[in-house]
Amino acid sequence: MFLKEVRIKNFRSLKDIRVPLSKNTILIGENNSGKTAFLDAIKLGLGRSNKRVSPFNEYDYYVNDEKGEPKNSDGITIEFIFREEKPNQWPEKIPQILGEIVQPIMWEEDEEEAINQIWLRVNSKYDESQKDFIIETDFLNTEGESLSGKASNSKYNDFLQLTPVFYLQALRDIHDTFSSNSPFWGRFLKKVNIPDGKLQNIQDSLSEINEEIINSDSNLKEMIKSLENIHKVLSLNDKEVVSINALPLKTWDILSKSQVVMKGKGSNVNFPLDRHGQGTQSLATLFLFQAYIDVLLKTTFEQETEAILTLEEPEAHLHPQASRSLASKINKIDCQKIISTHSPYFVQNMNLMDLRLFRKTGSETLVHSLIDKAEARVDGKDSLLKFIKAKGNKFSFNETTNTLVAFEPISEQESRGLNGMYKGTEFAEAIDNLIVKSQLILTKEEKNDLFTFVQRTRGELFFARGWLLAEGQTEYILLQYFSEILDLPLDDYGISIIDYQNNGSPGAFIKLAKLLDFPWLLLSDNDDQGESTLSQIKKIGYIQEEIEQLVSMLPQKDFETYLANQGFTEEYKAIAIENGYNISEDALGILDKDELAEIIKKDKVGNANRLVEILKERKCNSERVPKLIKDMIERCVSISNE
Repeated sequence: MFLKEVRIKNFRSLKDIRVPLSKNTILIGENNSGKTAFLDAIKLGLGRSNKRVSPFNEYDYYVNDEKGEPKNSDGITIEFIFREEKPNQWPEKIPQILGEIVQPIMWEEDEEEAINQIWLRVNSKYDESQKDFIIETDFLNTEGESLSGKASNSKYNDFLQLTPVFYLQALRDIHDTFSSNSPFWGRFLKKVNIPDGKLQNIQDSLSEINEEIINSDSNLKEMIKSLENIHKVLSLNDKEVVSINALPLKTWDILSKSQVVMKGKGSNVNFPLDRHGQGTQSLATLFLFQAYIDVLLKTTFEQETEAILTLEEPEAHLHPQASRSLASKINKIDCQKIISTHSPYFVQNMNLMDLRLFRKTGSETLVHSLIDKAEARVDGKDSLLKFIKAKGNKFSFNETTNTLVAFEPISEQESRGLNGMYKGTEFAEAIDNLIVKSQLILTKEEKNDLFTFVQRTRGELFFARGWLLAEGQTEYILLQYFSEILDLPLDDYGISIIDYQNNGSPGAFIKLAKLLDFPWLLLSDNDDQGESTLSQIKKIGYIQEEIEQLVSMLPQKDFETYLANQGFTEEYKAIAIENGYNISEDALGILDKDELAEIIKKDKVGNANRLVEILKERKCNSERVPKLIKDMIERCVSISNE
């Protein structure tokens, strides 16, 4: 069964969140942003065999401040919604096993069809009459009302058998994982089934080997004779009172001591796993789980069982190439996965739509994700249905719920058509909101740009606190340097610089920032490209007042010309002369700054790096930083660390 959505209220920093899930959900965000709390909520909510015993402690209840008391909180609510993605996706046996807790709902893609849903709610709060925290676990109908009958209560354990949750934490202990008592390795050992005839032969062989070992050493034989004096003191069997098991004589005893060994690179010697590096140990744990899912899950639970794996930092102790490789291997594990990561390499080959960004605002966590559609409730009419039919798969309309859905950004021409249909009606505002929201849907080209220029090479952008966008590499190099001499190094404040012209379009980054709630500022050239950038930002839904706060437009046409007019002519002149140019002044001893900037632009990156070298040699201080740049860096640091 597929866990479609988790809703959490008042659990640690998760005050009120709704997180849609996919087959491979990737949780990203800074440390202490709520990712582990989210995984714990799933583990605690779905991992209890006794629905009446609370898994929560006082620190799990959200309180506003240090003086807040858990018993005065609003209480924890965790809701799990399991839902088919298409009709008849679940095996027929699931409704038979679970009965009324499986509720039919209308399928959005075809109102004539129904899909199955299971809605579980876990509530916990302080009860004054009992002087203790109580817990209530209920299955709900499609309206969110409790199915309070005996049948639903009796199905709880059956439900857990069909949706087991497994949790692999960041610090994976190889000794626990591969102990005879572990839930994975231990079950493999206990499931070893040796035919009786072969079992007896093995045990006879073990006894012979044991006797041969003892008889090979005279000291062992003398020790046995000495120990046999025990029977003179205690009343014991007269025959063979004492013997030595030089090795286990029972197969189950041998299996309990089994261990995985591996040869290191360039070696023919086998070493136990705990003698290998932490990365190897971590990988062994993950692949042991995969083997468990492939081999033992169905026989341990039910044939219809589908596991949920919650996994923290699978990339721990792995080098970049191994992290990328591991991501593709984890995708092949046959279960639903919810994974937290801090690795830009791990997310490189993941689907952007699977990312869930956790961001802490004050004491509260907010969760952001990309959207692939925009919806509005409007009155159905013939003109709308004709409009949708003419647009192919770009729109859909559900006549039962009166829901209009857009799957791509709505163009200006389409906007005029929709506005015309509903002008002067009560649905005009809903249409306006639909048009604005649709602009946040990534186009195919934007997805390609972001995959090529963000996931593939700049995955760290997803883990930043804020973004500083600029057109090219010259800005990238010099903004980093200027931030350092301002004593505001951008890395220290979690800020990434994006040279957007070399990485696709600015619109794709702004759209991504808006959806994932990244604070951002943009430095733009004052030319045709700059005007195009402003146009893209407006189309995403920013008003003029917001744009003026977010975008700094250079007074000159480009960054090189701007610096030439901000007191860097001497450095530029020195660079030009080094490159073989004859720089002359006019009769008044004035350099042509525009001409000088054009020379510098002939090798933008090389000359930007040389400018930084010269400024360092001359021990440039913060007074040399142009005011526009200084203000922008200071503001970016401020809004990114609020």
